[in-house]
Amino acid sequence: MNTAAPRTTPLRRSRRIALALLIAATLLFLFSAWQGMRGPYAWTGAFAEAAMIGGLADWFAVVALFRHPLGLPIPHTAILPRQRERLSRRLASFIRGQFLQTEALVQILARQKPAASLARWLRSHRHRHLLAQQLLSLLQRGLDMGSIEPFRSALRAAIGRQLQALDLGPWLGRLMQMLTDHGRHQELLDEGIDQLQSWLSRESVQEQLAQQIETLLQRAYPTLFSWLGSVVDPSNLSHHLSRNLVRALHELLTEISVDPQHPRRLAFDAWVARTATRLQQDPGWRADIQHWQQQILDDPAVLSYVDAIVLDLGHWLESDLGSPQSRLRRTLIGLLGQVAHWLETQESLRTALDAYLMDSARSLAPAVQENLQQHIIATIDAWPTADMVRLLEDGIGSDLQYIRINGTLVGGCVGVLIHATALLIVGGP
Repeated sequence: MNTAAPRTTPLRRSRRIALALLIAATLLFLFSAWQGMRGPYAWTGAFAEAAMIGGLADWFAVVALFRHPLGLPIPHTAILPRQRERLSRRLASFIRGQFLQTEALVQILARQKPAASLARWLRSHRHRHLLAQQLLSLLQRGLDMGSIEPFRSALRAAIGRQLQALDLGPWLGRLMQMLTDHGRHQELLDEGIDQLQSWLSRESVQEQLAQQIETLLQRAYPTLFSWLGSVVDPSNLSHHLSRNLVRALHELLTEISVDPQHPRRLAFDAWVARTATRLQQDPGWRADIQHWQQQILDDPAVLSYVDAIVLDLGHWLESDLGSPQSRLRRTLIGLLGQVAHWLETQESLRTALDAYLMDSARSLAPAVQENLQQHIIATIDAWPTADMVRLLEDGIGSDLQYIRINGTLVGGCVGVLIHATALLIVGGP
């Protein structure tokens, strides 16, 4: 069992000294009064009387800062607890105005040369490995299977907000206008014609087309088809029609591809221009597009696709990061090394990064100042009064006790000076 006495704190020690001086002054006063305050005891009595007054007055002043002296609700005492709200706001305002000025913060950041400091820090392989590990650990925790559902919900909500905020009509219209620059839409048309001609040239396509024609004729004109069947083979007729149809389409597509002024090509031009304009200006089309966007958001298949992406990403990350030869870790470490190389060798990049950080600090400083000021106020206001008083008293109380000590000693000296002055004025031994 530990029976050692508690350590004497500076506050307790200075209190004992101040109290000892006050008691000594009181005993000296009583002794001088017992001696009749005559001769030398008049001087000691004057000293002790003034010392008691000074010591008691300063004791009252020091105690009044923290609490009511002797527990009496004397006006203008317990100043710190009573004025805590006002003091907290003044303290927060002082710190904000003197230590958190915007340009002062920006200058501190500028002196650190953050881009060059980052390059030096990233030069170390150990630092790059540490940063990569922390970033990947953060990502892995974010995609942890235990929190996958909140992540998926957040991703769904984020996709939904982005799609709802995106006005696709004007965007698609501008995209189509960009395609018309330098005839790019005609290049797309030519590519489409080439692909269609290549597709129609396949035997399998022509065979399928012949079967479709035969089925269509049999279904639409059963009597005529039955009559034709007694004259010609329906299958041969269907294949003949299919080949003629393919040949006609080939000829039409070839005409369109070689003639820049072909009516179908000009009609395509007009359709693209008209569609681009309507996408940007027609309220009906824009409303339809927004309706389609909402249908996409509400489609269970889209939500399932998002869920599958998140699950696959989580499984892949879990597998890759659990491997000592993690490809993602190696890639990230290499990327950080490349960033360090760029920052070290390209002064313009360092200058741009420093300027960006300066601008960011300048724009964020008011919010930081306000938040820190409110944090100081809220922290002080949340302190229990007794804890706040004890903390402040432990911090500055020992120095305040020297006010009592000095008050006792200086008061005694002033008492002697007053006594001497009185003797000079009225005369006497």
